[in-house]
Amino acid sequence: MRFMILNVLGLFWRTMAVEGVMVTYNYSDDGEYANILTVSASGIRFSKRWVLTHGSILSPLKEAKIIKKAKGKPILNDEFYAGLPEIHVTCEKKQSANPNLYESVEKLSRERNVQHGDLEHSSYLIRVLTGRICHVWQCPILDRCANDILYSWTIGHKDGDIDSQTKLGTALLSVFVLIDLESDKRGIESLRPLSSLLDLVRPPTERGSILEVHSTPFGCEVFLNAVTRGSICGVVGKRPSLLMTDAATALGSEGGPVFTEGSKELVGMVVCSVSWCRGEWVGLSLVAPLTSVLAAKLRVAVPAPDRPLASHPLQDVLNQIDACTVLVRCGHAWGAGVYLGGGYLVTCAHVVKSYQNHKLSVYCRGVSETAIVRYKTPDKKAYDLALLFTNPEKLSHMSPAVLSTVPAEKGESVLAAGFPYFNEFDLTNLIPTITSGHVNTVSPSMIQTSCCVQSGFSGGPIFRITKPKNRVEVLGIIAINVTSDGGACFPYVNMAVPAAVFSHALAHYILNKDETKLAGIENNKEMIQAQWRLMPYRSKI
Repeated sequence: MRFMILNVLGLFWRTMAVEGVMVTYNYSDDGEYANILTVSASGIRFSKRWVLTHGSILSPLKEAKIIKKAKGKPILNDEFYAGLPEIHVTCEKKQSANPNLYESVEKLSRERNVQHGDLEHSSYLIRVLTGRICHVWQCPILDRCANDILYSWTIGHKDGDIDSQTKLGTALLSVFVLIDLESDKRGIESLRPLSSLLDLVRPPTERGSILEVHSTPFGCEVFLNAVTRGSICGVVGKRPSLLMTDAATALGSEGGPVFTEGSKELVGMVVCSVSWCRGEWVGLSLVAPLTSVLAAKLRVAVPAPDRPLASHPLQDVLNQIDACTVLVRCGHAWGAGVYLGGGYLVTCAHVVKSYQNHKLSVYCRGVSETAIVRYKTPDKKAYDLALLFTNPEKLSHMSPAVLSTVPAEKGESVLAAGFPYFNEFDLTNLIPTITSGHVNTVSPSMIQTSCCVQSGFSGGPIFRITKPKNRVEVLGIIAINVTSDGGACFPYVNMAVPAAVFSHALAHYILNKDETKLAGIENNKEMIQAQWRLMPYRSKI
């Protein structure tokens, strides 16, 4: 009984001691206009006195250049901190059980100025605290991740020179800012609150788990602590270093706390809501696991969890996806593929377009092997598919995918798998990124879903999870997503080739090696060709 009570108290402390806040300050190069521009981010308030936020809030200040030149070394000189602005922290105001005179006057003022609505609703109750930045540092774990994997990314989005944006955004991605709401003291004392925060956080759960983000996008108090949910799509690094989630966030969400489902336990902080890679909007939010960040700062080992992490209820689903999804590389192009058994794989034709001039390779679960093209649909024609073959003995650790015989239904939940981001110098622990969504529209020749899809998902599967055994079935092969004339890419609008289009022809060829049957995949009906042209909204991925 005592152990149970301690667990309950511990959970209560973890939840109640942390809250999401909005962090702002007034900024202008010209003192006369200092109150015009407000720079904002989200943040984590803990132990009442301290706020942790993300380094992106410093981007317009001249001190940001100092951070960039510091190259990971802690900044401790007083001159640096003296030049930083006063910080305003907006948080939700809790109602007092016994309001004092001042609170009664405040309530009367609200009643006189607002004629309708529930004036005691939490959306009307906010308070603004002031503080000073007491410590700024760069996390070496995140910095290495940015150098190894995110080197070609543009972090954030602003008008102006892309090269300078990329360098500053990447430099600030791994920077964290500690704010003191009660004192101007700076220096080594800042390690104490960070140590107490480390006691509050939990290691992140596995890929596929649901996360809950609390943030204040656009620096607008109307959105204070807005809640969004999504799954962990991918995990970068062994510690881990970075989590990718399809929980929707927007500019200003950086610094927001990330909890396990139901706001139960704090696991991370949003470090990037908007990013671009190879000219495409990434569409995924980047989250820093706070156990890794704080342990690296305090130079201690990542603490072991006080209780075992619960296994993910859909872990078997993830294992099935990993067992049939492969990375396909051909020259500078890459995408995903689905293993069909017997050494055969299906992917997109545009992924292997240059196979006659470049080496074609597949990677899966630590194995790399060359492949050849058995069949490819004509360029720029529906359906954009290719059949590959490699040594089946090398893929004996893989499991053939199950192709669905039941057509997709509008509105049903689905998963997408692909390889948008990976360390090309280390493919040992390569696993697919998995995003969730639903079927938006469906026809006999096309499935359109809301899964977040970028370059590297081409040829990857759209999965259905069947009940009650949680078996994974391939509904279709991802082929394209939508882009505008101006080049803007929409990762949440994408199209896949239904499994019914190619399953019988490929199965017949694998069994009988009759190449004439493969031509049946090609469909020259103008209605279908026009549907897949999507002009002008077409983007190969």
